[in-house]
Amino acid sequence: MTQSQEQTREAIETFLHRFFGPGNGVWPGLDPDYRYKDRTLPFVEAIRRGDDAPVVLPRVYTDRDRFVVYVIAREPGERAKTAELIRAFAGPTYIAYDEQVGIQPAWLDPDDPIEQAIRDFAGDRTTFRLETGRTLEHRRNLAGALELMQRTEARRPPRMWRVAKPIGRLLAEFDASLSAGAEAASNVVLDHLATAGGVTAANLANLRIKRLDRLGRSEEILQLPELPDAIRQDPPLPVKEAILNAVYAALEEPLAEGDLSAARARLEERGRFVPALLDTDAGKLGTQAVTVLLMAATILEDLPALRLLVEAVQNEDRIGELPTLIWEDAQRVLAAGDTAAPPAAAEPIPQVAGSDVLEAFVTIDSWPTFLAAVAAGSSEGQSAVEERSWTAWSPPAAHDAALAVFLDGLENQAAEEAWRAVGAFIDAVGYVAPAGLTAHAFIRNAVAFDRFGPGDLAALQALAEIALRAGPSAETYAELLDEIGAYRSRWVSPERASIALDFVDRLFLVACPDAEARSKLAYDLLEPLWRHQGRLNEADLAFAKRLSRELGVDFPWQDRAGSDGERELSLSDLPPMRVLLYSLDEAVLVRCAEEIKQLAPAVDAAMASDHVGSAQLRQKARSADLVVIATRCAKHAATGFITQHTRTKYIHYADGSGSASMLRAAVNGLRSVAANR
Repeated sequence: MTQSQEQTREAIETFLHRFFGPGNGVWPGLDPDYRYKDRTLPFVEAIRRGDDAPVVLPRVYTDRDRFVVYVIAREPGERAKTAELIRAFAGPTYIAYDEQVGIQPAWLDPDDPIEQAIRDFAGDRTTFRLETGRTLEHRRNLAGALELMQRTEARRPPRMWRVAKPIGRLLAEFDASLSAGAEAASNVVLDHLATAGGVTAANLANLRIKRLDRLGRSEEILQLPELPDAIRQDPPLPVKEAILNAVYAALEEPLAEGDLSAARARLEERGRFVPALLDTDAGKLGTQAVTVLLMAATILEDLPALRLLVEAVQNEDRIGELPTLIWEDAQRVLAAGDTAAPPAAAEPIPQVAGSDVLEAFVTIDSWPTFLAAVAAGSSEGQSAVEERSWTAWSPPAAHDAALAVFLDGLENQAAEEAWRAVGAFIDAVGYVAPAGLTAHAFIRNAVAFDRFGPGDLAALQALAEIALRAGPSAETYAELLDEIGAYRSRWVSPERASIALDFVDRLFLVACPDAEARSKLAYDLLEPLWRHQGRLNEADLAFAKRLSRELGVDFPWQDRAGSDGERELSLSDLPPMRVLLYSLDEAVLVRCAEEIKQLAPAVDAAMASDHVGSAQLRQKARSADLVVIATRCAKHAATGFITQHTRTKYIHYADGSGSASMLRAAVNGLRSVAANR
């Protein structure tokens, strides 16, 4: 045995003794005389042999009646493959999961000795935590299915796992899922991109940074091992801004207290990458990012960079957005520098050839030119998507009719390419002036190209919200609803209940010019859920019943969720807790809070839709036992503020922007809090 093999063997034995230590009663201390060791021995032998299969290890909690099985991917790049194996062998028969987003890796608890042992052994986000019913038969069935999975995978010949979707389509789905607020779906697509090949490590790092920034998880950005390499590769502007936003999170508290010296010390400690970003165009950055750059240039006394930053702030008339002490400090350093040294001679203006001048005028500076470039598959269009150039333009609503005509007139290949812009479109529209005709054209694109993946469905729901909010005519309304419902059999199922319910919920929230069309779509989307209502969880069942009443679509719903109810205590029995709900859609917040009060009377639900941090938002975050965030068009200044100031480790994200998605995330979070108290 080589030294490396010996070290691996020792690492495995150390992990196993920690895993079967205090907190796990399934095989205490790996005692060779333990009466029931034979049930667990096959899993232990598999990891010791180093089988070419995921690690499977069961756990019985010693402080409560709970049984889980951990399935650990052999490496991060095999998460998508491992999830598919779990689905194939355990599927919905032995475990419950949301088919819309698939089986997801678990966030392991660092305060739990067993889960911390897994983190030390396998790292973060490579482990799936599976649960089943409470009876001994349920547990044996799940363990047996996973043992069969492990044996089968260990015996099969090695083969390459490939993703059927092209890289371009996966990238479009990733952007769409981020913009539509589909947190889990974006992670699924990111895993597929990582395993598909064809995407460089630097580009994967950029995608991870964009996703973490959207979720407000600043600390995780700064701890990414690939962050130095990503910065060296000169990433797109949104990635640079995400990194600067993450640094600002560490400075926010001392800046709010007016403690400049403490803020400087934090920047020197946490912002070691900032000097490499000083040449970033500040005119296109948010206030937080500009604040960090100003501080860094001031500390380094980098006068050329500081002058450019100050000029950009003055030209954009943004002085009032910045902390006064930062602006004054920058002016002080500039004044001292101008006194100490004569001004540098102006550099000669380079002469540009005539052909270069002509090329410089071919620019993408509006939504019509942007969509044309993206549909053509040009590098300029790709760059505009990555750089978020559209943030400086008039909104899509200013060109709504022209954009819709353009999209509807595209041939197949160009229409396929144009979907790359759907995430930018959803972000640009937000919850303000809707561009309903363009949204409807994108919906026709989705239906024509069979876009029913996890991220695509979230985008489709966001597009429907935009189109309906624009107040379409009765004819257009009926046409839109018919297109949404035409292929419902391909995506409506109990496992995807929340996305179907989000569609129906939006029908109730917007004006209805055609009651018959609304009732038909509501019936078409609710009927498959009613037929399989025994497979709905408690949140989805409750919201489906509510929507049935509100829209007059009568189904004889059962009183209580089936399989979910067998495993869990009723929500009405949950102890007093506080949950903070964050979304920019206030109607969604109200409906979710109302339903939580009905399902769990002891739970106090606070709502927030702030665009920036505030004293009130800080208090809500600090007092919450659970935080639930809908990230569609969310403002980093608010989501980052919440995650920075919350004192709970339970932060859950809605996988969509509707009431049902938020309610499902809230219910899952409440159960997690209650189970670990």
